Amino acid sequence: MMKRLLLPLLLPLALRAQVLVESLPEPGVQPQVAVTAAGVVHLVYLLGDPAACDVRHTTRPAQGGPWSAPVTVNSVPRSAVAAGTIRGAQLALGREGSVQVVWNSNTGGHKEHMGRAPLLHARLPPGAGAFSPQQDLMGGTAALDGGASIAADGRGRVSIVWHAAPAGAAGEGARLVYARHSADDGRTFSEPQPLNEEKPGVCACCSLRAHLAADGTLTVLYRGAPEPAARGMIQLTHGAGRTTLTPLDDWRVARCPMSSASLLPAGPSLRAAWENDGQILTGLLGEPAAAAQKIGPGNAKHPALAQNARGQTLIASVIGSGWAKAGTLRWDLLEAQGTPADSGEGGKLPVWSHPAAYARPDGTFVILR
Repeated sequence: MMKRLLLPLLLPLALRAQVLVESLPEPGVQPQVAVTAAGVVHLVYLLGDPAACDVRHTTRPAQGGPWSAPVTVNSVPRSAVAAGTIRGAQLALGREGSVQVVWNSNTGGHKEHMGRAPLLHARLPPGAGAFSPQQDLMGGTAALDGGASIAADGRGRVSIVWHAAPAGAAGEGARLVYARHSADDGRTFSEPQPLNEEKPGVCACCSLRAHLAADGTLTVLYRGAPEPAARGMIQLTHGAGRTTLTPLDDWRVARCPMSSASLLPAGPSLRAAWENDGQILTGLLGEPAAAAQKIGPGNAKHPALAQNARGQTLIASVIGSGWAKAGTLRWDLLEAQGTPADSGEGGKLPVWSHPAAYARPDGTFVILR
């Protein structure tokens, strides 16, 4: 039986939103959601052994109702990995509702494959009954670690973004952000293209997040590591053959935080949310970095963003999680102007998991855990 917790916010009646906290349709982890313009919610998550699990996909109407029967995305059984929380599947919706999914694979238990874990992609064309066979897109790059990201638009363009070591290089300071691009709904992809060669260095076990604008501009949020103690977030913008890198903050710590981030269209801009020393920060890209807001309590990780038709923004996160350690759900609500409106908690999440969130047409928010 699906568990639901209805949490009314103490706002004036005209502005009142509701937050529904729901369990996944199966006992999975690391949910990711995307909603079509027609109001169909697509959900992917991982199911099974954290070291060797499956990617599952299901849908439902945005206004509510049961989930469709989940199907397995990966064509090779147990070729995904949940351990670490940041290597799970991400999805994007492309032309005519095509579903694009990317995920980090495991090495299949073969020690000789260490450092050569595949970067896998599968697609569900409109009207198809099954996902395409998974394909490895690592190319000549190596040492896949933190989770990859995928972005798509309504014109058939799909971009897959990950970070890895170039051939013959080693260490975080040499890692680069790579992208492959498709113009045919993910049927074929270009060769890997490095995007930050002028300033290498990526936090190895942190995931990144990508967005593809209508004009083809690719925006990537990633955690840099140009030197061991530098772990600030960087906005990478790539368009018309040029790449721009914009620091969003500074975090001086000589370790990998195993963090993730979130991007969400917000009018003409993008809203970003990320972690800095256990605090969730959020802001509109293009505004001064100092304008980023600190949200919620400390010891928070893995923010997920959603926005309703009123312009209110929900930020769901995990409090107190760590390696093989479960955390608790936290959510914060911002008004359209960015001012805090309310917050709440939603109980314990599974080990290796984080929340996902989306908005219903009536302004209600749904958090999946």
